[in-house]
Amino acid sequence: MLEKSLIEQIIKESSEKAQRHRKEYTMFGRIFISIMGELLPTIDMSEIIDKIERSIPPHLFEEIDEIFIGSFTENDERSLEAHYESGAIYMTSDLPMNIDYIENIVHETAHSLEPARGLEIYGDKSIEKEFLGKRRRLASTLKSHGIKTSHLDLEEPEYTPEFDSFLYKDIGYANLTSMTMGLFASPYGATSLSEYFSNGFEEFFLGNREHLKRISPRLFIKIMEIVNNDI
Repeated sequence: MLEKSLIEQIIKESSEKAQRHRKEYTMFGRIFISIMGELLPTIDMSEIIDKIERSIPPHLFEEIDEIFIGSFTENDERSLEAHYESGAIYMTSDLPMNIDYIENIVHETAHSLEPARGLEIYGDKSIEKEFLGKRRRLASTLKSHGIKTSHLDLEEPEYTPEFDSFLYKDIGYANLTSMTMGLFASPYGATSLSEYFSNGFEEFFLGNREHLKRISPRLFIKIMEIVNNDI
């Protein structure tokens, strides 16, 4: 009996080791995931894939063909955990928890929809108006804390390095969290219109959907339209 138990333990450990060193996976039966770096022992890619497949309709991944997990210059240069480019997601391999990979994949999936569905997402200007209204409220909050924003164009919805640096370095996301509560799903959503959409997309599928509906009703409606249009 002891010998059988020992054999079962050896088989289990061998299986777990093989799983940790596995380099290729597929998601939704067609999206190839290539592990190009060493994942931390805390990461279970099969669980990550299962969570995403259970949480999000596959048609929203229509623009993604591959996911690469490793070390990438653009991520390092811009202090990013992941980025989307030309049908692929490039993600760093040193993230500590499964949820970090799940959130990044979902966030970049939202970005992947923008080139193909830009008119559908942004054409009626509804979420842009909502976003800029929140930017103005944020400016008032910052002013009340003695933080000047006159050197920034808060009416520019597109990403600018100056505003990103202002939020990330001058204020810091830890400090920004309390200032953006009730305005954005997370502080990073204030960075640009694109990040507002992607941040909301992430909250819709992985966070508190009712909270998103309450604080960003136009964004919530837009994501609902995108989800339902292809069903």
